[in-house]
Parts: sequence; structure tokens; C-alpha cells
Amino acid sequence: MTFQGVDLLVRRDDPRISEVRAATTPDPEDGQVVVEVQRFALTANNVTYATAGDVLGYWQFFPAPDGWGRVPAWGFAEVVASSTELASVGDRLYGFWPMSTHATITPTGKPGSRLLDATPHRRQLPALYNAYLPAGPEDPTREGLESLVRPLFGTAWLIADQLEQAGFHQASTIVLSSASSKTAAATAWCLGRYPNRPQVVGLTSQRNRDYVDGLGSYDATITYDELAGSTLTEPIIYVDVAGNASTRRTVHTLFGAGLALSLTVGSTHWEDPAGFNGDDTLPGPTPQMFFAPSQIEKRTTELGRHELVRLIGGAQNEYLDVFAQSTSIVLATTHDDVQSAWSATSGGSTEPSSGIVATLRDHTGV
Repeated sequence: MTFQGVDLLVRRDDPRISEVRAATTPDPEDGQVVVEVQRFALTANNVTYATAGDVLGYWQFFPAPDGWGRVPAWGFAEVVASSTELASVGDRLYGFWPMSTHATITPTGKPGSRLLDATPHRRQLPALYNAYLPAGPEDPTREGLESLVRPLFGTAWLIADQLEQAGFHQASTIVLSSASSKTAAATAWCLGRYPNRPQVVGLTSQRNRDYVDGLGSYDATITYDELAGSTLTEPIIYVDVAGNASTRRTVHTLFGAGLALSLTVGSTHWEDPAGFNGDDTLPGPTPQMFFAPSQIEKRTTELGRHELVRLIGGAQNEYLDVFAQSTSIVLATTHDDVQSAWSATSGGSTEPSSGIVATLRDHTGV
């Protein structure tokens, strides 16, 4: 038996180019399960997975034809075939899936609990991306919100946690670029929960200024055009959420030794090859890359996995209501819709107030 479906493939050298291609998934071998991917989120996170696919290994998760990649995405799936006692047909899982109709994993663990994929080519990859969590009965509305919030919120919480652990590097101001992005907004909200935090400033475009002001998570908002004339209080932590090398150079040139830390989180400005790289030629500190799995590993050792999950999960549940109030869910339910949504996301033309939830099953209802 085989499962007929499709993959959304993107060019590894130009993420704007994509195509939906027919794919066949064989019946599971011993120890494997085949899932149908029901819904996944499309955000700037996915663009980072594509642009950093070679640097951070994201292309290794789901093999694709030469020159093409299957971009990983967070979402929900249902087991449609199983050759293991760890998962039964009808079980539902949340985790890291390809933008495809089907996927095959080799779960390890205990039935009904967190499972880890032990497929050989994934064993050396971070456990964060190999973990699959049991999901309850299907709830499209809730799962749409969770698909959008869970991965970016985990990153946001970990950024804020890492900065707090370091005493905020004795900074007076934290500047978050791409302040309208979902990751930056969640990071600002997480930082706001610390009473001893520095001032949190959102850096955004003039077009998105009103939206950023309306979020209520930033102490102040400035536009990129206003940066040169700003009177930000030093020392400053600069968190580069989009990996924009040009803006980063401007910030370093303006503030130089006044920067306590320069942290690069994402790389949605894929056209700029310097976007995701540190640059020791810039004035001030050499930019560092934030890699969520490293902070998870550190905090798991210090707190234990269950306590870390409890802390992030509790904060996330609070944030879901905040997120829902500022975000309109956009459903991409046909192949053309998903391809168009990917083009808009990779091209940076989506509205910050919208959140895209997609399916490649090509029928109505996500």
C-alpha cells in the first residue's frame, strides 16, 4: 500500500521559487508510522529554516530532490498507518513536519507520551525538532493558533530567559528589530514579565508603526528612519529578529561601544548573505547567533525537562489570548493558496496582523 499526496518544494538557492509536486509515501516499515499532515503554520520562522537550511541543518530533516528542499513547519498530523505499538492509526501528534501531505517517522518512547523520531538521518539533529507530542481531539481553531504560537513563543521565551539569566548584560535598553513580527512581539511580551528588565523598544517600519504601538508589549516604538536621530539610553542590547545585515550595520555604526550585546535570531532577509552571520568588522561587539536548541539544552540541564516545559507552557497559555486579539487567522486550503502564501511569506509581503495556517490536503476546512 502507498499513500498518494504532494510536497511543496522550494529552491534551496532562491526560496521564492516553489512548486507543488506529486509524491508517493510507502507503507511504514517495521517501527515506523505514516502520518497525514493536517495543518501547519507559515511564518517568518519557516523562511529562516529555508535560508539557514545548510548552516543549521534544517534541510536534513526531510530529504528532497537535488536543488530543492522541503521546508519544515510546525503543526498537527494524524497517524494513518502504523507498524509500531507506540502509535496507533487515528492518534494525533504535534511537531515538526514537512510542508507535505504525508510524512514517515520512526518513533521511540512510550505510547501516549512524548515521542522522539529515531529515523537514522535525524538522530544527530536537535531533540527539539525530533520530538512529537500527543494531541487531543481535532480542534481546527485552537490548533491554528497553537501552530502559529508554539514554535515562535518557545524561541521568544528562551531569548528573554537567556537575557535575564545574564542580568540583561547590565543594559538600559533592549531594541528588537522587525518589531511587528510574531517572534519579536512575543519576545517583547516575555521580557515585559520581568520586573527588573531594561526598557524594551520596538524598531519597525513607518507602515507598521501603528500596529506595533497597538500591541502594548513595547515601552516605546521607533522607525528605521528615526534610528539615527534617536536618543536611546546606553548600554543597549540589539536583538536582530530578521537578520537584516544593513540595519545591523547601522545600529553598530550608531552605537558601537554602547552596545552590550548584538544577538541575531532569524534570517528572513535571505537575499543578503551576511544576514545570518556574525561580523567582527562592525564597531562594538561581534554579533552572536541565537540558537534555541542550545538554550533548551542548557536550561533542561539546570531545571529539568518537566519544569522547563511547565514554565514555557504556562507563559504560552497566557500569551495565546493576547495573540488571538491581535491576529487574524488566514486559511490556505488549496495547493495554489499554499504556494501563494509561501511566496508572500518568503517575499516579506504578509501583513503582521495576519497568521497563515495551511494544508496541502486540497479540501476545504483546515
